[in-house]
Amino acid sequence: MSESTLLGLLDVFDVTALDDLSYEGGSDAGGRQVVDGSQLLAQSVVAAAKAFPDLSVRTAQAMFATATRPDEPISFTVAPLRAGSSFVFATVTAAQGGVPKTTVNVLLDRPQPDVVRRDRWTGPPPQGPEAAYDSPMPLPGRTLRIEGVRDRNDPAETGPPLLDAWLRYLPIPDRADLRRALLAHFTGHLSIATTLRAHPGIGPAQAHHTLSTAPLTISVHFHEPVEWDGWLRYHHESTYVGAGMSHVRGQILTRGGRLLASFTQDAMIRTLGERAAAVPAAARL
Repeated sequence: MSESTLLGLLDVFDVTALDDLSYEGGSDAGGRQVVDGSQLLAQSVVAAAKAFPDLSVRTAQAMFATATRPDEPISFTVAPLRAGSSFVFATVTAAQGGVPKTTVNVLLDRPQPDVVRRDRWTGPPPQGPEAAYDSPMPLPGRTLRIEGVRDRNDPAETGPPLLDAWLRYLPIPDRADLRRALLAHFTGHLSIATTLRAHPGIGPAQAHHTLSTAPLTISVHFHEPVEWDGWLRYHHESTYVGAGMSHVRGQILTRGGRLLASFTQDAMIRTLGERAAAVPAAARL
């Protein structure tokens, strides 16, 4: 298995056109036997952008119905629900072997001149990436640091259900669709950790071992212009956890505080039952 890299990940996002509304892509599962839902979301964003190249993807709402394998091609079919002069509403279906795995509802539009604008962070100032702790998540081309958290997987490291992650990507894609895909991809990575941070004795290191965790939905809302250089800040806030479900909302900002995108995630956090325990650990949700 070749090493995962940022350039390799961008290549995975860049699905291949089969016709005007059909695309095909591969996977980079990082050694696991199940594809991250956020990868499918990122690929669906690119598929929708390629289907409507004159428009911008503004919202992408994904539902991950069942696991997707990394060793088989993934098909992406874009089905327009309505294509008007200003807006397009479409559904992207990701499937393997003709079986739907994920659906992504997408809104595209043509950005218009401002009537009014408010796009700046108004909360407490962050500490910044220099004061944050390195948080290894191996991917050459990506640097990750987290404010106030030395080890995001340590169940003993507790705090409020908030998490500020600083990311730096080199290179930053030139294409707008790949920049959106890159922003969407990381929305699935730290939301469950944000929720678990407030609860002593339980942490992400237990996921897929004693806990069954997985994102079930991710919604991303892109705010124009989706351009940046240097560091990005992913601000996570877990607003609810209970009944086996977690809800997290977040914002993606430039270091200067300009809002690039907003997101939410619904995820399951449950004990690992007998049926899930029978699945090989690398293939567990």
